[in-house]
Amino acid sequence: MGAVLPYLSVFLSQRGLGMSQIGVVLSLTGLGIVMSPVLSTALADTRVSGRVLLGVLLAATGGSLAWLSGVSGFWTLLWVHGLFALAFAPITALQDGLYFERRAAREVAGRLSPAYHMVRVYGTFGFIVPSLGLYFLLRAGTVDTGAAIAAAAVCAGVGVANAFSLPGREVGVQEEDVDGLSRKRLPTLAAAKALAEPHALVFCLAMLLLHLAIAAYYGFYPVYLTERIGIGAEWVGLIANLGVVIEIGFMLGFGWLVARLGLRGLMVAGALCMAGRFALLGFAPTVAVAVGTQVLHGVMVLVVHVAPPIYLDGRADPTYRHSIQGLYAVAVYGTGRIVGNLAGGWVAEASLTAVFVWSAGLSVAAAGLFGFAFGDREAEGTGG
Repeated sequence: MGAVLPYLSVFLSQRGLGMSQIGVVLSLTGLGIVMSPVLSTALADTRVSGRVLLGVLLAATGGSLAWLSGVSGFWTLLWVHGLFALAFAPITALQDGLYFERRAAREVAGRLSPAYHMVRVYGTFGFIVPSLGLYFLLRAGTVDTGAAIAAAAVCAGVGVANAFSLPGREVGVQEEDVDGLSRKRLPTLAAAKALAEPHALVFCLAMLLLHLAIAAYYGFYPVYLTERIGIGAEWVGLIANLGVVIEIGFMLGFGWLVARLGLRGLMVAGALCMAGRFALLGFAPTVAVAVGTQVLHGVMVLVVHVAPPIYLDGRADPTYRHSIQGLYAVAVYGTGRIVGNLAGGWVAEASLTAVFVWSAGLSVAAAGLFGFAFGDREAEGTGG
């Protein structure tokens, strides 16, 4: 992600695609999320070890990225990126399910586990690494941003090797839920029922609005830097990493923030911070604002990427621990990416700055919904 995310839209632009075409290509990320996580996570809950699925999907991710780095033309880029999207889409949900499954098994055995955010912070460190090397390659002018996509393929290959070291399921631990229903029952239906409860449904709607907002942000912020602000492509990754470095502090302080604000308070405050960040980018397109607003990146990551898996696991039981993450990825993350990138591309075709005004409005609406998305226990930060 640290190699692909900062550079993908710039890579597509350098391959000759227009803004609306970039939006269409990026929307396939969401289409992949809609199509593959539900199947993959259901398999992880019923038939196949999560680490095996991760290894296979990372191998497919690396292969498709290696192919993508060397092609051009709208239709070729569209379909090869679509293959990458299908392979990569379930990985985050599978990792989250694997963590929560392992934590539950350790608790049964009387062993402690690190909190979710203390594991998730390693992803933050990992995000930083590729851009540091890519800066020097791009600055030298010997390669274009296709090198970033190739670097992502190499990282995926390392992930395949690492998959063999991940823990497998501890057979016999929590194999049945309180009703005595086995894992053989389709877990996706139980997960859907849990997400259909009123508080969870409002939470998911609020998160959908935020994913619409960040799809446009992630998709067009790099192009905004290079084409609207006039910053060289070699700086894009380093500017993204400024926010990621600050994110480390937010990540490590997640437990402290939840203890003081409650989960509801954190989500409302975080969504408003996102709205402020996007509004500044839209109404004040300067180098100082484009770089300075990175200080708010960490709180966005907490709201969008850290709090939801914890909230969802609090509503799951062992028979659908993976599936609830996958279903959420389809209904919220994937749908948000498809619609957000398509809409963002259409808006960006007219004005790159208007994309961020659109994202700011969606974030304000999400903040309002978060006020109604939690029961008392969850609002205090002790549930979910």
